Amino acid sequence: MRTTIITETHQNGEKQRFQVLEEFAWKNLQFASPGFNPRAIREIARLYRLNIVEKDPSAYGRLVFFHVPSGSAFPFTDHSGNMQFFSRNISAKAQLQKLASEGSLYWDGSWKSGDASVTLFLGQLEAAHFLEMVTGEKEEITFIPIDGKVGFLSSLTAPLAVNSHFFLMDPTDLDSPFCELGTPHGLALKDGVVINPPLNHRPCLLVDTTETCHITQVELTDLVVELDSKQYQHDKNAIFYFRPETRSTPTSNGTDIVITGNTVVAVNQGGNTIVPMAGFILSLRNEISVQDTTVRFLGLEAYQFGIQVGPPMMRESSMVQTLCCPFYNPLVEQVPYPSTVYPLPFETARAARIALGTNRDGEPVLVWAEGASKRDYKRGKESSGASLLDLAQFCDRQHYQEIINLDGGGSAQVIYEGKRYLKIADRYEDNSEAERPIPLALVVSDSCSQ
Repeated sequence: MRTTIITETHQNGEKQRFQVLEEFAWKNLQFASPGFNPRAIREIARLYRLNIVEKDPSAYGRLVFFHVPSGSAFPFTDHSGNMQFFSRNISAKAQLQKLASEGSLYWDGSWKSGDASVTLFLGQLEAAHFLEMVTGEKEEITFIPIDGKVGFLSSLTAPLAVNSHFFLMDPTDLDSPFCELGTPHGLALKDGVVINPPLNHRPCLLVDTTETCHITQVELTDLVVELDSKQYQHDKNAIFYFRPETRSTPTSNGTDIVITGNTVVAVNQGGNTIVPMAGFILSLRNEISVQDTTVRFLGLEAYQFGIQVGPPMMRESSMVQTLCCPFYNPLVEQVPYPSTVYPLPFETARAARIALGTNRDGEPVLVWAEGASKRDYKRGKESSGASLLDLAQFCDRQHYQEIINLDGGGSAQVIYEGKRYLKIADRYEDNSEAERPIPLALVVSDSCSQ
């Protein structure tokens, strides 16, 4: 691999640094999860405390961030009414929230409940650092589970590691009982196997077995969903419900199978199921039980790599000059879908950026636009951060061919040969770098030269 740092100066004196990485092969690019790290809960709580709750304390009550580790004592069953849960995180969220809304679980300097097993469960999570609270001014309690993939990019061992997907983060991203903070969304495909399905009608970058890369539209309804060795197709033997088209399924006599990523997280009989923000619902007319929660997606076997995150920057060697795919706009959209908070102004909203695609020779390239310090930005000395238009114009000047935007902002980082060449925009009070937890990354394996 080869890395290059390029510094540009704007007419107003502001600087912007880009890191460009080339000379790696698509076949060596893989998706990886850092694996859950309890410190991620503390970092997420810190971000909420500083960036969300402190800005408007009257809008929030007690936010309880938690993760249920495997093997821990669990006071709940896997059924609640017509719902069967396959995720302990989601089961705990639903049943703790129900107790809190009924007033039979509350905080009074410590957890109080008529069920001693529930208070013991919460106390054990807190003692093991799997629970952290952030408090606003409201009386209500909101339980927020953290996805089990959330950890730190720096824990991955690889010549190259970079954060990839958008993930559920903002409070408005958590609009369904089946939402876990940190769940990635958008297509992730490796060697014909779909790890995450396509969502939200955004373009995908696909690489076929001949190394040809192009940006195209792939929809969830284009794929066949296989579950328990049975195949389902939209509008044939099943209905796929997803956002922004649908927030809740209709009443039915059948089965709603709730899917995030490639896993069934819950099954509900009777309909009226709120669609997960980072997933979809496979709705069947008849009642069934799920034996194996693993989901397979068929239809993209001809591709060795695929990713769907943000808007494209370059298509067929031409610069994209607008936000040419849907992003949630609360003034227009009735049904929220992630990311619900996004820097929509294509021309002006500056942040750290990550992009992936092909260079002028059609070979893989990765670009990081360094963001401005969120604590102590020094104009003319540090990077200002790039708008999407800034990033597209940079890619155009480099004569890149196909480029798609990945997850940016405070999460944006590239670790190359064990170090960061550019700084993370998110900072602690002393202006030192604050690495944000992420659920999904792209890594290049050791045998990566072409």
